[in-house]
Amino acid sequence: GAATGGWMGAGAGGAVGLLPLLRRWPCGVGPSGRSRPPLLALRGGGLGLGLGAVLVGNFGPRFPRRFLSLWGALGMAGCLLALAWTTTQLWASMAIIATLGLCGAFVGIPMQTLIQEKTPEAMRGKVFGLQNNMVNIALSLPLALASVVEARLGLTNVFIGMGALVGLGGVVTWYIADTALRETQAPV
Repeated sequence: GAATGGWMGAGAGGAVGLLPLLRRWPCGVGPSGRSRPPLLALRGGGLGLGLGAVLVGNFGPRFPRRFLSLWGALGMAGCLLALAWTTTQLWASMAIIATLGLCGAFVGIPMQTLIQEKTPEAMRGKVFGLQNNMVNIALSLPLALASVVEARLGLTNVFIGMGALVGLGGVVTWYIADTALRETQAPV
């Protein structure tokens, strides 16, 4: 419900952060030399995010949330690394971006659900409002820097760096959460 909608909104906002990169993406140039709209490549991400929401909604409760998030983060890292080598292949890139969206749902939906469950009902509006503001502020920096970083390092290197950071962040987050969970469940 609300958690899915919140994550989809954040995911759509995150996809907007890729627009400066996709504007110069070689697979976005058609045979006439005119640039195809970068939104074509982002459609795959929306499709994957929606499919991931359906899968997490139907099958997610069978798995521990912390593992869904780990699998999702590692899947996102793998997708970003794969995008580094498919920048000239539109359909392969769109399939990878769809998988990226699916993996993003595995990360975001369980986390949003956890926040919703642990937040007292009287505080939910404030918490989700603050979270929305933080997401919007956090997206401003990548949006402003994406073209500059891509121009200096190249699109392939940017995707490799993003993949490494997402993978590392996912593993570290999983390790911290798993360690805390084991400590709270340890016999005294």
